[in-house]
Amino acid sequence: MNKVLFFTFLILLSCSDLQKETQQAKIQKLQSELSMNQATFEREFIDTIHDMKYNAGELERSIKFHYHSDTIDLELGRKVDTYKRMRRLLDALGRTGVMLKKSFEEEEMQLRGLLSDVENGYGQRDQYDNYINLESKKNEQISVLLQDYERLKISSFGIYDSLHVDLSRFVKQMIEKE
Repeated sequence: MNKVLFFTFLILLSCSDLQKETQQAKIQKLQSELSMNQATFEREFIDTIHDMKYNAGELERSIKFHYHSDTIDLELGRKVDTYKRMRRLLDALGRTGVMLKKSFEEEEMQLRGLLSDVENGYGQRDQYDNYINLESKKNEQISVLLQDYERLKISSFGIYDSLHVDLSRFVKQMIEKE
């Protein structure tokens, strides 16, 4: 009878180890995905957003101050409107960047703690799979946020590159005429 109990205990213990290894592999995969996303973000991160917003605001103020005309140039109006939209995109880009930085730090800490818990058998073992699923969903949300950041960056930089030089030249010409 003791041998049967011993073998039953041994089988349960070995099944637990298999589940533990599977859970550890899932967590390590999540950590790897998070690291790849973080590396992408660090490559894409723009630290000059504040300067670009400042330059855009100054250019808009210069246009308002120096542009005096009885009629409104429709093309110029469209350019200025698009340029203002770009400045708002830069605000959203900055907020998204801050959210991503914070999300990466928090998720990295959560995954490290979860892996430690699984390795050492701390906490509620029957809930580990639920915790892993939750962290997987958080990783997916971070990926979506990163894609949004990249989309905002492409959109705002495209507008900035295409209009900033033209509008700066226009302001310079207006100043020279005065």
